[in-house]
Amino acid sequence: MLDTDQLRSFLAIVDTGSFTKAAERVHKTQSAVSMHVRRLEEQLGCALFVKHGRGARLTEEGERLIEFARRMIQVEAGAFAALSRKGLRGSARLGIPDDYAESFLADILAHYNRRHPSVEVSVVCEASTDLATQVAAGALDLALITDHEGLMGLELLREEPLVWVASERFRVEEGAPIPLALGSVTCCWRRATEEALTATPGITRARFFSKNFTAIGTVLRAGLAATLLPASMVGPGLKLLGRAEGLPELPLTRMGLIHAPGRPSEEAKALGESIRQTLRAEARQAAA
Repeated sequence: MLDTDQLRSFLAIVDTGSFTKAAERVHKTQSAVSMHVRRLEEQLGCALFVKHGRGARLTEEGERLIEFARRMIQVEAGAFAALSRKGLRGSARLGIPDDYAESFLADILAHYNRRHPSVEVSVVCEASTDLATQVAAGALDLALITDHEGLMGLELLREEPLVWVASERFRVEEGAPIPLALGSVTCCWRRATEEALTATPGITRARFFSKNFTAIGTVLRAGLAATLLPASMVGPGLKLLGRAEGLPELPLTRMGLIHAPGRPSEEAKALGESIRQTLRAEARQAAA
């Protein structure tokens, strides 16, 4: 039978992209993590990693093992939570704007569910300003939001520049204003856009508005308008715009966690930790 400790080491390497960082995650030495991988390879009769430059990359068999390993760890965690009194069993209420949800929510919930499969998670997607109000009122346990004027108690997780983006097929006639797709009047990024454009009137025209990023993303990918995003959220099929198009520089944006007043539940604390670890892993992968 496959050893779940060895599978945890394997998944830690997959998630962090490094044997050294994997050892830190599972609280073992690097040699112990390497031994775990060798034992898995001996038992399975195939290589899971091959050397790639100074690091290593997954083999085809290694890629196939990932989903099995995650399911086995999840089943183990579920059995432990169901049959012991140590597993978390309650609920947690998370707020997250839908633009962040599109980029991070699946990984956050997958990370959390692997460790706490018996916890129910409720997710509310609204603008950062609205979520801050709900957290302050205790209607949500925590929220991952954009920093904005008047916000108190933000646990900063990421700071990065906002950038102008458009579909790779986006075209504008020379001399014509650039059409923009923007959020609602309460959107922090829309305010940043309007402030940055005050010095360059006429270069753009706001054409599409929606409080839902799904709608903005659809317009963006169709090549109908440009918008702005944090640099880390610029995905495939998008290109950067800037000085060449006459667009001004945009300010930094700050993303972080806020927590409801009072002592947080263990479920909420664990969810906050899953958010931190997911964003750290995403940043490491982007840097790599």
